[in-house]
Amino acid sequence: MQDNKTRQMESENISRYVPLAALFAALGLIFPVFFHLVGLGSTFLPMFLPILMGSLLLPLKLALSISIVTPLLSFLFTGMPPLYPPILPVMVTELALIGAIGSFLFFHKKAPLWLTLVTAVLADRIVLFVFVFWLAPLFGLPEKAFSIAAVLHGIPGIVLIFTVIPMTFRFLKDKYPQVFRQTFTERKEPANGN
Repeated sequence: MQDNKTRQMESENISRYVPLAALFAALGLIFPVFFHLVGLGSTFLPMFLPILMGSLLLPLKLALSISIVTPLLSFLFTGMPPLYPPILPVMVTELALIGAIGSFLFFHKKAPLWLTLVTAVLADRIVLFVFVFWLAPLFGLPEKAFSIAAVLHGIPGIVLIFTVIPMTFRFLKDKYPQVFRQTFTERKEPANGN
């Protein structure tokens, strides 16, 4: 009886975040379209920004859901990220990883934003390096050089993540704390506010 009640409460708690999850999934579909129009999609990681930001505000199940579903929907609607070369499965893995880390550390464990972002981005870059190192020989490419190039190619996107997400969170915290009550007002902030 207690397990059923707990599950029902969990389900109700998650369901109130569904509109927010849908918003970030939609942004994850829209942002890449604009960036790809000017040929900057792979450089600025436009799908990573809304997915990582959303994962910081969502429970783990929803963060993982948008992380996995968004690139798959993008592929179905736009053909990007492509299935060959196998960018789609690599991106699904990367986004699931940053989504899980973002939600677990920031939403659930209330870790500082900077620590969450550094951990998520560092883990993503390591996974990308390993994937590219493993896949490069299949396409006749030098593993080490191509892996390093793939990791460094996303630096502008990483700068964007470390600039836009903290600025956006500061704005939301100041202007709309009631909308993000779970994330901001119930969080125990350090005395210096960092």
